[in-house]
Amino acid sequence: MKKQLSYILILISAVFTYGQVTLEMSNVKDQKVNQRFTLTVLLEISGENMEQQTPLQMPDFSKFDIIGTASERNTIILDAKKGDVINQLIYQIVLAPKQTGRIKIGSALVTVNGKIYKTEPFDINIRDNEKVNSVADFSDRNDIYLNLEIEDKVVYKNEPTIAILRAYSRNYDNFRKVGKIHFPQQRNANIKPVSFAKSEIESKSGLASQIIGVFMIFPSETGTVEINPISATFTSAAKANKISSNKVHLNVKKLPVGMPQHFKNAVGQFNIDLLHLRSEEIPEINKPLNIILKVTGSGNLASLHLPKILNSPDYIFFEPKITAQTVAKKNGLTGSRIAEYVVVPKKSGPVTIKFEDFSFFDPEQKKYIDLGSKELMINVKTPAQIADAKTTLERVNDYTNTVLETVNTPVLQTTNFKIKDKEKINWKVVAGNLTLLASSIMLFLFVLQRREKKKSLKPVLISKSTTTIAETEEVIRKNLSNHFEESIEYLKILKDNKDFTNFFMAYDELNRLTKEHHYANTEADFRTFLEQNKGRQVLEQYRVLCEQIQIEKYAPFHSDDQMDDLYNSIQTLYSEINK
Repeated sequence: MKKQLSYILILISAVFTYGQVTLEMSNVKDQKVNQRFTLTVLLEISGENMEQQTPLQMPDFSKFDIIGTASERNTIILDAKKGDVINQLIYQIVLAPKQTGRIKIGSALVTVNGKIYKTEPFDINIRDNEKVNSVADFSDRNDIYLNLEIEDKVVYKNEPTIAILRAYSRNYDNFRKVGKIHFPQQRNANIKPVSFAKSEIESKSGLASQIIGVFMIFPSETGTVEINPISATFTSAAKANKISSNKVHLNVKKLPVGMPQHFKNAVGQFNIDLLHLRSEEIPEINKPLNIILKVTGSGNLASLHLPKILNSPDYIFFEPKITAQTVAKKNGLTGSRIAEYVVVPKKSGPVTIKFEDFSFFDPEQKKYIDLGSKELMINVKTPAQIADAKTTLERVNDYTNTVLETVNTPVLQTTNFKIKDKEKINWKVVAGNLTLLASSIMLFLFVLQRREKKKSLKPVLISKSTTTIAETEEVIRKNLSNHFEESIEYLKILKDNKDFTNFFMAYDELNRLTKEHHYANTEADFRTFLEQNKGRQVLEQYRVLCEQIQIEKYAPFHSDDQMDDLYNSIQTLYSEINK
């Protein structure tokens, strides 16, 4: 490594001793067969009127195995006003001699402004390597090499660039022994795999190569960013060895000036949409809404900072659930990134839900695109307004649905049967199903009849003559106890069936009836009753339970453990209150 650096420094120093075009090649001394060495070529062209007319032509390397190549271009500005600019190309090639003896390395050529420039040829003395018995013997891990190649080494911050991991070997059998590719996690760059599919094996000058991985690199810092080697396992003789690629450097440019004030880190091409998930439903005050913010396009979607919802007294919101659906392509991650918010409107009438401004930098157009802020206007109504807007038929349907939801009707188990012949029907099965259907209808009518009796129970108790006030209170307490047990059992059924909407509605009904029983017209009166009659501990338990109810009621997802804990808290607390 020190040798290579010294060669590069010697070549760079030649800029100040030669004219406007400098072309130099590092001189390599004696080598051994199959011993790798690096050959460095430096091309520098200074002056704004100097035009390179031909690509850099390398000498004949047919007597060498080409292990890998790498190049780097730099532009050095000496004086911007005078136009003094140096265009620099550093080309490196890793070679391994195939045979012993003296081998001549010819000249590298380039044509600039009609003039041909070339390097001086030199000879290399190749000695025999005693440790290697045969040139074609490639049995250990040093006979396969990994090389990381980057298509575009000059990018903007957060702009993606494609990296290709290629394996080189003279033995085709070595390629199938390579597996378990591991790419590093580093602070100044994000690496995303695009594909681990192996390409067709290519062969050139006796050396075969195969692409074994494609990656996408997102640099997160400006300046020179070093990408750490990518490693893979190589299984030889039932033993797994680790092989690593070379390091590569990226020249990460700063984003140009003039960025919008609200710009964060979006680099690529994006669109943004805002929508109400259930737009067919009428927004109701104090009822949750699902608001979706969706960013689509290509670029650094994985690290993109999504615009956030703005605070407002007209609504409250909870932390969003972030999901992504992306596919890695050459121009970046393509797809969408979604933020799903739960928003609860706190007033009726027109309510505008606003989000932060969003802008991005387009590296193709090299300019910033400002999409502004997104907002969604909804018309929130009260329960009374929604009820008044319904037709008579809709009200009847709502009442019927409410009755069916609150009735604990058993699930009917039907029998699947197959008619083998149209003329031969299994009448026993048909009769059994009809009997089961009739039984279910009778059970449903019986449940409705019991419900009507329960509704008429309260007037009967009031009209019943009791000898003392204590006896009357005992009857009312017993009726409340029965109702409480039924409500708790109903909550358990709704919880087990994961019907959480009706679960919270049933809890509200239980809470309302408990307040009425204790003659509490408002929430403040009920809390005063709890503090005076049940103690501060019960009051604190009730306050904590109310907070848990509000959190779970408007949460986008409910876990089984959280709902079990909530149900147990309701059962314990209301058993204590209704003693």
